[in-house]
Amino acid sequence: MLEEELHYLLMLAFHSINREVIARVRKDGLLPGQPKVLEYLHEHDGCTQKQLGDGCVLDKSTVTGLLARMDRQGLVCKRTAPDDRRVALACLTEEGRAQAVRVRQGCAAVDTLAWGDITPAQRAAFLQTLRIIILNLQNEGGKNGK
Repeated sequence: MLEEELHYLLMLAFHSINREVIARVRKDGLLPGQPKVLEYLHEHDGCTQKQLGDGCVLDKSTVTGLLARMDRQGLVCKRTAPDDRRVALACLTEEGRAQAVRVRQGCAAVDTLAWGDITPAQRAAFLQTLRIIILNLQNEGGKNGK
């Protein structure tokens, strides 16, 4: 039964959480993909596009498009890396930083909703198990040429 399959349950969880996050940030005029970019830059401001793509699990062309649109919206800007002028860094503007804070607040509210009455010990065990699952998949993906 699908209800007992890990891949299926993770898909349901992702889509449920994603739907809640989008509902909470839609009022700020953010488009799909932008909340996770803002959230990532909130913690990694001044990162490269490659780092941003890896951190948000987005391909290069998607990152390029998102950053261009977000630049036009005044949420991000590009700066030259001080140690290598050939490298562009993605940085939050003041408006982008304010949006990122609102995104983080919305995500925290969704997390609280999702955790419900699950105890701190259960949360810690679940997160540790999920990290192991991710590592297992990443390690296996490396064996298959990814």
